[in-house]
Amino acid sequence: MKNTTRFPQLMKISVLRDLPDAAKTSFLNECKMCHYDRTTPVLTQGDTVTGMYIIAQGSIEITSTNELGQTVLIHLSRPGEVFGEIETLSENLAAANCIAAANTVLLLCPKPLLTATMSTTHFMRNILNVSYERLVRDNQIKFVDQFYSVEQRLCDYLYRLSVNGPAISKTQADLAGLLGCARQTLNRELGKLRDRQIIAIEKGKIQVQTRETLLARARQIDTSEKKSRLRAPG
Repeated sequence: MKNTTRFPQLMKISVLRDLPDAAKTSFLNECKMCHYDRTTPVLTQGDTVTGMYIIAQGSIEITSTNELGQTVLIHLSRPGEVFGEIETLSENLAAANCIAAANTVLLLCPKPLLTATMSTTHFMRNILNVSYERLVRDNQIKFVDQFYSVEQRLCDYLYRLSVNGPAISKTQADLAGLLGCARQTLNRELGKLRDRQIIAIEKGKIQVQTRETLLARARQIDTSEKKSRLRAPG
């Protein structure tokens, strides 16, 4: 079965915007389909990248790890999004870890096809738009990390992690590592959210009850605290 037959919605993804339908169909059908039954690393930071991946189904968790082994969550990519194109075109190694959730389907656009399609003005513009959107997203993450309290950062992470469904299969050790806080602090903040019935805590997972409330709590910056941080010396 051709990729466009199985995933007709990919004809409308932003990276193919304004291309003729015939060009979209040819491009998508030349990509190789990759199916992941279980949680699987697709790219590990520092790997060689051989092409651009398009998410057809499922999700990709993108994280970055430093030399101390500390990990931060960068993004949870959804169907229609792409990754790996910058490393492929620039001939650099993978800048982040990309982990497929269970039952994820990707289309791999190999480097020769990606390079050839870059000669199309609309496609090149779309690739640059992808990079621009990441810059905007990364800027927001910097504000979260610098100005938000532990509770707000936790709400922000849970909001992003629940984009594909209310169940989050993260251990408390994983979440504490992402937040850069002690497990005792994380447990206390999770308990507050549970008491407010924003989340439920079950064995092995966190169940988000009201996702919109998470976002609202994450965005409620204490103005006085923010100003004091900005005034703080060095």
